[in-house]
Amino acid sequence: MSNLPETNRLRDSQLWKELVLGNEQALGSLMRIHYRSLLNYGQKFIRDEEFLKDCIQELFIEIWNRKLTLSCPDNVKAYLFSSLRRKIYREVHKFPLSYQSESVDAEDSDVYVEFSPEWWLIEEESLAERTQKMGYLLNLLPKRQREVIYLKYYQELSREEIAEVMTISPQTVSNLIQMAFTNLRDRMKTVTISLFVFLTLFLS
Repeated sequence: MSNLPETNRLRDSQLWKELVLGNEQALGSLMRIHYRSLLNYGQKFIRDEEFLKDCIQELFIEIWNRKLTLSCPDNVKAYLFSSLRRKIYREVHKFPLSYQSESVDAEDSDVYVEFSPEWWLIEEESLAERTQKMGYLLNLLPKRQREVIYLKYYQELSREEIAEVMTISPQTVSNLIQMAFTNLRDRMKTVTISLFVFLTLFLS
């Protein structure tokens, strides 16, 4: 069975190399590939979709304008997520009154993780219901724990890549994941869902 994340990583690296050499089509390909996931990630911080679309477009324009000075990141996807996260933070703080009710601080990011059954193409009704309950449990986690879970299991980023995106150490990432699992185990005692189901969904 092929390793899809690694295949995607190699594809992105090749497109990045072509972009740096001035291939505008490579830029367009990267934007098409990652646009939806970037938009979804941005919506974990701020709900203004038009603002987010502008941020994403400006991010790729900035990448194109700086292409001659860019090196190839280890993971293009992680680089884009990290860059968008910083850009949202900068842009919002230019207009604090417009977004004063929305939390975008890097230390207090409001990440809402919606785990829908369709994510795993689940057809069996009882399993879909349990998956929705897991989504409810995940959204009870502290904000940074939710973001770590989102990046690891939704976006399939490694510990080091998550650390880059969130500007924290890899050890802190590990600690947050461990705390998230501990919190989930404690909460599962009051909800009709087994730890086995959780581990099957996330670690398979």
